Amino acid sequence: MPSIRYSCWSSPFALFVLFLAQSGVTSAQETIIRNYDWMTADQVSGSLVVQINPDGSRISDFEFNDRGRGPKIHEVIETGENGLLTSLQVSGHSYMGAPAEEVFSVTDGVAQWKSTLETGEAPASGYYWANDGTPEQQAHIARALLASPTGQLDLLPSGTAKIRKVTDKSLDIDGANRTVSLFEISGFGFTPQYLWLDENNELFALAGGWMGLVPQGAHSVLAKLQTVQDEAEEEYHRELATRLTERLPGRWILRNVSIVDVETGTIANNKLVSVSNGKIFKIMDNDQLAMPEENISRVRIIDGQGLTLIPGLWDMHTHLSLSDGLLHVAAGVTTVRDLANDPERLPVIRSAFDSGVVIGPNSFAAGFIDKKSPYSAPTGHLAENLDQALEMVQEYAEMGYPQIKIYSSIEPEWVKPIAVETHENGMRLSGHIPSYMTAEQAIRDGFDEIQHINMLFLNFLAGPEDDTRTPVRFTLVAEKAGSMNLNAPEVNDFIALMKEKGTVIDPTVTIFESMFRHRSGELDPEYEMIADHMPPGVRRGMLAGEMDITDANAATYAKSGDALLEMIGKLHQAGIPLVAGTDSTPGFTLHRELELYHQAGISNAEVLKIATIGAAHVADADYYTGSITEGKAADFVLLEGNPLEDISAVRRPVMVFKGDRWFDPALLYEAIGVKPFTR
Repeated sequence: MPSIRYSCWSSPFALFVLFLAQSGVTSAQETIIRNYDWMTADQVSGSLVVQINPDGSRISDFEFNDRGRGPKIHEVIETGENGLLTSLQVSGHSYMGAPAEEVFSVTDGVAQWKSTLETGEAPASGYYWANDGTPEQQAHIARALLASPTGQLDLLPSGTAKIRKVTDKSLDIDGANRTVSLFEISGFGFTPQYLWLDENNELFALAGGWMGLVPQGAHSVLAKLQTVQDEAEEEYHRELATRLTERLPGRWILRNVSIVDVETGTIANNKLVSVSNGKIFKIMDNDQLAMPEENISRVRIIDGQGLTLIPGLWDMHTHLSLSDGLLHVAAGVTTVRDLANDPERLPVIRSAFDSGVVIGPNSFAAGFIDKKSPYSAPTGHLAENLDQALEMVQEYAEMGYPQIKIYSSIEPEWVKPIAVETHENGMRLSGHIPSYMTAEQAIRDGFDEIQHINMLFLNFLAGPEDDTRTPVRFTLVAEKAGSMNLNAPEVNDFIALMKEKGTVIDPTVTIFESMFRHRSGELDPEYEMIADHMPPGVRRGMLAGEMDITDANAATYAKSGDALLEMIGKLHQAGIPLVAGTDSTPGFTLHRELELYHQAGISNAEVLKIATIGAAHVADADYYTGSITEGKAADFVLLEGNPLEDISAVRRPVMVFKGDRWFDPALLYEAIGVKPFTR
């Protein structure tokens, strides 16, 4: 199955086919061809062609192009009378280029399968779901589930899937009325996946925000389907919030805790925190809690059991969706920064989180701008000229955005005027380094922050012929970063420039560790510590590599991974501000990011500071949040363990507080099929 990351760096395909299965139908009288368009930001960027043969077998070809990346899958499948898969052949490559090779067959009641991830066999009594495949597979498992008397099926290699019809939608397509149905399928990921089937239970559409799949030429219906699906998804998350959020009274006390002061890197034992109207009113010793009996009855007192209290963590590189919120909060992440999203959908998501209607973190957001090109980002505003880009800056300023993020297709000569306009409006400027521009020049032209550690290496590795809008920005670093001398004068001069300009770096190093070290068939090091806690479908996805790592290049790529960590250590030692961001699976990846900073030589106290008060300072919010200080927001996390001694203690939150709301991470995780990390 594809990677489980939910970000612009990883496969958007995973949003739709996290729970891939094989497709088939009853016999037809003639060959039928079904054509679909894959849409990115309202533009055709790929296709799905499904050939349904008279014997019921299906041949599907699927591909799309996302900034030079994207899957290309050829799939041949056959099914038996019971609708379950009897034969499968998949070939091609996945989103980031890793080979997609898979076969499955049933002989004498025994199912056997082999892919780049695994080899296995079992009695042919369950529904086999493929690792890589086309979107058509979703429709087939939906049909098989609908045919099941219970609406659910056991899965091979493991797990159970079930289906629920959500609603019908009437559409007018070229003057003809069509009725399509929205289905919710659970059992493959953290939350249900959605798809649209037509009147014959054939695949009609997949709606996924800035990407989607529709019948060829029926592009206008995708937005309508997305609206209906968004309402269904929000209702699902509303129910979770109602069930799993505990509202706290205006006054409450958390006692018997050890409080970490993230500004000094020290810990104070036997403390209590008094909270009033969502803010920290008083911090005292435990034995100072003395009040008349009639007052105690009016104040909620929570026993912290002698555990460690830290400020809520910050993830400074996200792309929010409703399904992300619970994962963030369960992991102790109470504030995030969104660095590119659908400008119409993001305010709805943030409002749902802020109101508590859906479980989710506090959030900041950057206004996103790219130039329209074949490699444009699949979201945000696309400018055709500099004047349009400057107008977009002004629009974001009027909407109150504190930051602008620009992307790889921006013309290098646009950066300086964009920076001037951004700064004149009191905002910060960050982003990818535009293609054919050096990071050094971007800093001199006004960048306040750089997203992704690979951009610093491209300053030295990318030549005038290298188009870093494409996957070159990954492969070039994978192939050459390990051979760089990070103590060379030009590297030290570059770091000195960043120090002089106060440039902030958002490394997101975990995603590169995964890219450079993860071979298909092995557990992704990004998730190795938590894999056995995951639902079966999610854990299986952790075996799927992204880049094509072979015996010939594995050592080179791993050495480049080492270089990324060495650079992070040098940056911190030089006083370059770092912010901890993930651009990947919420919560779990931030924990790994912090562990990697520790591996890079940064002390635990400094790592924790980066992920709390340091992030708040960069967001210009440290005056009211980011530390456990009287007068600041009551956003904090009770941990099992002391992160000053073991940074991995951040993986073990016992209670999470967000103003007037209290969450039990164990219950949150159980609700999405994750085995809790504490009790």
